[in-house]
Amino acid sequence: MFRQLTTSSAGGVWGEQDLSRDEDDLFSQVGGSEEDVEFCRRLTAFVAPVARDRGAVVEDPAVLAWAQAVYAAFGDRDDSGRGLTAAELEAMCGDAGPGTFESRFSVLRGMGFVHPPRDQPHQQRLVFPTVSVAALLVFERLKRGGGVQEILILLDETRQGVVDDQLQSGEISSKLITLRRAIAISANELIQLAGRPVEELIAQRANHRMSEQLLQEARTLIDLLSEQFPELAATGGQLIAQALRYSAAANVLVERLLEHIKTHRDFSMLTAEQYRSAALRSSADALAGVFTRTVFDPPSTTVTAQRVIATMRELRPREIVRRPPRTVAYSDPGDPVERARRRQQAVRIRRETMTRLYLRGREKVDLTDELLKAGWPRAARIVADLLAATADRDLPVRVVLGVSLRVDSAAAVSYMTPLRLVVSADGHQHG
Repeated sequence: MFRQLTTSSAGGVWGEQDLSRDEDDLFSQVGGSEEDVEFCRRLTAFVAPVARDRGAVVEDPAVLAWAQAVYAAFGDRDDSGRGLTAAELEAMCGDAGPGTFESRFSVLRGMGFVHPPRDQPHQQRLVFPTVSVAALLVFERLKRGGGVQEILILLDETRQGVVDDQLQSGEISSKLITLRRAIAISANELIQLAGRPVEELIAQRANHRMSEQLLQEARTLIDLLSEQFPELAATGGQLIAQALRYSAAANVLVERLLEHIKTHRDFSMLTAEQYRSAALRSSADALAGVFTRTVFDPPSTTVTAQRVIATMRELRPREIVRRPPRTVAYSDPGDPVERARRRQQAVRIRRETMTRLYLRGREKVDLTDELLKAGWPRAARIVADLLAATADRDLPVRVVLGVSLRVDSAAAVSYMTPLRLVVSADGHQHG
């Protein structure tokens, strides 16, 4: 962790603040468009080893919200383990990200982010693989930092492998070399930032906020190896040397940030806890030094009665005026029940006429081709009218639906079940 001295603009020491790995500090990320751009750059570099072309990565980090929404849907709703359908996912995800769900979901499904069960490739339900969970977790860490946390994870895994006696000397040596190279590259990045403008340093500060923790983890690992694997002392020493380089470079950047705060009075990077530490541990003179060059307006305690009245009128809540409901003037003096009967009779006559035209005196007729010719949505209206006529006891007809399914992707009606109109056994002849 960092041990930082916060200073006032007059140069006095405010107090020593202990910043743990979970607290915000001078290297914390504050959010905004610049951080989104930087995250997209890191995302591009992250997938570069497996990308097919340069345009394979999204340029808007908000697109990841679609994947997060799909992840949440599977984690919250798929209790049975049978998976979810695309329609269920669209209903649960809503408008989680930019664009449309359909376009983004086709990419996620095509790249295996979600897929049908392995032994059922034509299954409509989809499952969420563990590798997709790991990808989202890695991207979340990549968004919060620049990769130092991955080095910490590898350090912890190596230490735990040594404690559990799961690693051989050769495996440990390989991991130490990988760690030494990663820390050396991270230290070089910090050294390059040392000469860059402060604005660029502020934008990059979230990537290197765990230097002291990294150094401590490296020392713990090497102390453990010195007892069990003394032959790795040279390789461990090289790792510690790079960790010291990284820690020293991080401290230089901290000093530059503190100098920027002191010179420009830019206290936006200080946390509330650092202000609290300053108030508790610093003297009154040191605290007052912050305002030595601050200009205040002269105080004014005179308030006239007219000003009080004007303020009250300005802040008084508006009166709510309730208007009485308007009376509804009925222009039609007729009986509404009788009008409803006439409308119902007209509908029944229309349906009876339609069935007579289709039957033309026959006992039954196949209307499948007729519906296909009608197109969409007229075919749906015809089917609805025929089903309603079947439900009408005054009309002696019934509809018989087939058990087969006719599929024609190029037709106006893609899916059609054979349909016949039949005169009921106790019905009248339709002539």
